[in-house]
Amino acid sequence: MKRYAVLCGSAPEGFRQKKLELTYEFLTGAEGASGADSGANIIVFPNGISELSLEAVLNDALDNAASEDDGEVLLYFCAASEADLNALSEYEAVGYGRLPVVRLCGEEIRRDVIAYYMDLAEQTGVRLIVEYGRDGEFLKEEELGWERVECSEGEK
Repeated sequence: MKRYAVLCGSAPEGFRQKKLELTYEFLTGAEGASGADSGANIIVFPNGISELSLEAVLNDALDNAASEDDGEVLLYFCAASEADLNALSEYEAVGYGRLPVVRLCGEEIRRDVIAYYMDLAEQTGVRLIVEYGRDGEFLKEEELGWERVECSEGEK
């Protein structure tokens, strides 16, 4: 079984959420049973993610998981507050009214998009696990041993 994980947090730039870090450590550790190379199958967005970027990442993860026997994808949202997990969209879509969303650092992920990917996973035989958490405890990246890497224009 090949496992993939997409972890989305809502920490300010230069910070990480403690709960998101603990989830990553669990998934890469022996308890997570993801294997030694599991870090390569986990994508972390500590400072939020746009809906469009999330769709691209989920499309890729579901495609990869579908090519494996019993593929599995974990989608984890870690918002700063309960209100961000159960929010309504700030912008009223034409004819739709305010839609339920998960809010991460100003980005909004519509709940119906999450439901779409759950249906898609079921149709392709992939197990998609969607988890929600909240954590307002932010840690500086330096405290976690993270080092910011800047790329020059030619390296991108």
